[in-house]
Amino acid sequence: MPIFFLSGALFPLSNLPFALRVATRLDPLSYGIDGLRGAFLGVSQFGPVTNISVLAVVASCFLALGAYSFSRIQV
Repeated sequence: MPIFFLSGALFPLSNLPFALRVATRLDPLSYGIDGLRGAFLGVSQFGPVTNISVLAVVASCFLALGAYSFSRIQV
Protein backbone atom coordinates (compact mmCIF):
# COMPACT_ATOMS: atom_id res chain seq x y z
CA MET A 1 0.00 0.00 0.00
CA PRO A 2 2.75 2.58 0.63
CA ILE A 3 3.90 2.36 -2.97
CA PHE A 4 0.33 3.12 -4.10
CA PHE A 5 -0.06 6.07 -1.73
CA LEU A 6 3.25 7.56 -2.92
CA SER A 7 2.36 7.12 -6.61
CA GLY A 8 0.26 10.25 -6.93
CA ALA A 9 -2.92 8.39 -7.81
CA LEU A 10 -4.78 9.82 -4.82
CA PHE A 11 -3.21 13.28 -4.54
CA PRO A 12 -1.15 15.54 -6.81
CA LEU A 13 2.64 15.32 -6.60
CA SER A 14 3.18 19.06 -6.78
CA ASN A 15 3.96 21.06 -3.63
CA LEU A 16 5.09 18.07 -1.57
CA PRO A 17 7.70 18.32 1.18
CA PHE A 18 11.25 17.39 0.15
CA ALA A 19 11.24 13.91 1.75
CA LEU A 20 7.99 12.91 0.05
CA ARG A 21 9.16 14.38 -3.26
CA VAL A 22 12.25 12.15 -3.13
CA ALA A 23 10.14 9.11 -2.20
CA THR A 24 7.72 9.68 -5.08
CA ARG A 25 10.59 9.99 -7.56
CA LEU A 26 11.94 6.61 -6.40
CA ASP A 27 8.54 4.96 -6.78
CA PRO A 28 8.18 3.42 -10.27
CA LEU A 29 4.38 3.37 -9.97
CA SER A 30 4.34 7.17 -9.93
CA TYR A 31 5.78 7.15 -13.47
CA GLY A 32 3.06 4.76 -14.61
CA ILE A 33 0.32 6.89 -13.06
CA ASP A 34 1.88 10.02 -14.56
CA GLY A 35 2.01 8.37 -17.99
CA LEU A 36 -1.66 7.43 -17.81
CA ARG A 37 -2.57 10.90 -16.58
CA GLY A 38 -0.62 12.40 -19.48
CA ALA A 39 -2.27 10.09 -22.02
CA PHE A 40 -5.82 10.67 -20.79
CA LEU A 41 -5.76 14.25 -19.52
CA GLY A 42 -2.78 15.74 -21.32
CA VAL A 43 -1.20 16.81 -18.02
CA SER A 44 2.12 15.20 -17.15
CA GLN A 45 4.65 16.07 -14.49
CA PHE A 46 7.68 14.04 -15.62
CA GLY A 47 7.20 13.89 -19.39
CA PRO A 48 6.39 10.91 -21.61
CA VAL A 49 10.01 10.03 -22.44
CA THR A 50 10.97 9.93 -18.77
CA ASN A 51 7.91 7.85 -17.89
CA ILE A 52 8.56 5.27 -20.59
CA SER A 53 12.29 5.14 -19.86
CA VAL A 54 11.88 4.57 -16.13
CA LEU A 55 9.18 1.94 -16.62
CA ALA A 56 11.28 0.15 -19.25
CA VAL A 57 14.36 0.08 -16.99
CA VAL A 58 12.38 -1.19 -13.99
CA ALA A 59 10.61 -3.82 -16.11
CA SER A 60 13.88 -5.06 -17.61
CA CYS A 61 15.51 -5.27 -14.16
CA PHE A 62 12.60 -7.31 -12.79
CA LEU A 63 12.60 -9.49 -15.91
CA ALA A 64 16.32 -10.20 -15.51
CA LEU A 65 15.88 -10.91 -11.80
CA GLY A 66 12.97 -13.25 -12.50
CA ALA A 67 14.87 -15.09 -15.25
CA TYR A 68 17.87 -15.53 -12.97
CA SER A 69 15.70 -16.76 -10.10
CA PHE A 70 13.84 -19.14 -12.39
CA SER A 71 17.10 -20.60 -13.72
CA ARG A 72 18.23 -21.37 -10.15
CA ILE A 73 15.18 -23.55 -9.37
CA GLN A 74 16.08 -27.19 -8.75
CA VAL A 75 13.46 -29.86 -8.96
